[in-house]
Amino acid sequence: MNGIRNVALVGLGLVISYVVVTYGVELAAMIFVPLFFLWFTLWDDKQIRQAQRRQSRQSVSYPSHK
Repeated sequence: MNGIRNVALVGLGLVISYVVVTYGVELAAMIFVPLFFLWFTLWDDKQIRQAQRRQSRQSVSYPSHK
């Protein structure tokens, strides 16, 4: 899994480098900054959902048997 992530990261770096060299920093920023914000928002939502799920699992109280 880490190998795939490393290859994807290198590929992303190559794509960003190509866009910057070909079109300039301004256009590259116009393309990649919104994509980064979208990714970060989705990642943050996922983290919040996981934390809420963990918290709800820990706070479940089971009735005591007497």
